Amino acid sequence: MNFTADMKIKDVIGRNPKSADLMRDMGMHCLGCPSAANESIAGAARMHGLELERLLTSLNELEAGEMSAATAASTQPEGAILQADRATFAVVPHIPAGVCTPDTLRKIAEVAEKYQAAALKITSAQRIAIVGLKQGDVEKVWADLGMDPGHAAGLCVRSIKVCPGTTFCKRGLQDAVSLGLELDKRYHGVELPAKFKIAVSGCANKCTDAASVDLGFMGTASGFHVYVGGNGGVKPRAADLLAENVTAGEALEIAGKVIEYFKTMGRLDERIGRMIDRIGLENFKQAVLA
Repeated sequence: MNFTADMKIKDVIGRNPKSADLMRDMGMHCLGCPSAANESIAGAARMHGLELERLLTSLNELEAGEMSAATAASTQPEGAILQADRATFAVVPHIPAGVCTPDTLRKIAEVAEKYQAAALKITSAQRIAIVGLKQGDVEKVWADLGMDPGHAAGLCVRSIKVCPGTTFCKRGLQDAVSLGLELDKRYHGVELPAKFKIAVSGCANKCTDAASVDLGFMGTASGFHVYVGGNGGVKPRAADLLAENVTAGEALEIAGKVIEYFKTMGRLDERIGRMIDRIGLENFKQAVLA
């Protein structure tokens, strides 16, 4: 085999399924998780405190074969997230902009009751997670829901946070819901070099943390301010102001340019804020605002 540090875990397992056993034995127990599957070998080594060269050598010297039944049984079902007990799973239906109907809520509640879910959790990203499902029930849960999964993990555009804006809120200055729904339709789930969070706020209160995510939009009396490069995590970064008082149409155009530029210039596992630090904010502005 010829595995390299920048290869994704899912591609390694795809080329040699037996590698899943080796990685599991070395302490990597979340191989089915979307985030782990899209992680690079180098990133996985860092995450699990493994020596990269030892991991690469072991993978490259491993003979080809199928993964064991035990590893296959522990692999995460598609569209599910392994829970802390290492035995049950959560699923997260996609609810664009966090806006749904009573029928949608009833459906989620009925499915949760049918499969004896441990809890329903309203997440910080305006999703409703059905938590504590048995592995064998995950596929049936998705079939009964009839909904698409929300992208809660992985190297992609995550579910987009949207405030009520002028649609519902007395403080709204811009139509955050319409912009958020359009961004969701265009970009939700799009694969990128790193996870990518988008938020839309209809006023300066920034109730969706629009200045703390990878790409944020804040409504003003004259349009939207655009922020880029924010993130939380171990090394938090405040977003940079990219543009001021743009129209909703201009905001969508800028979003497209930002995402395409990041897709081309970003490095694996490098958040867009770190990419901006690497290439320089002015150079980034010239590239996406030209």
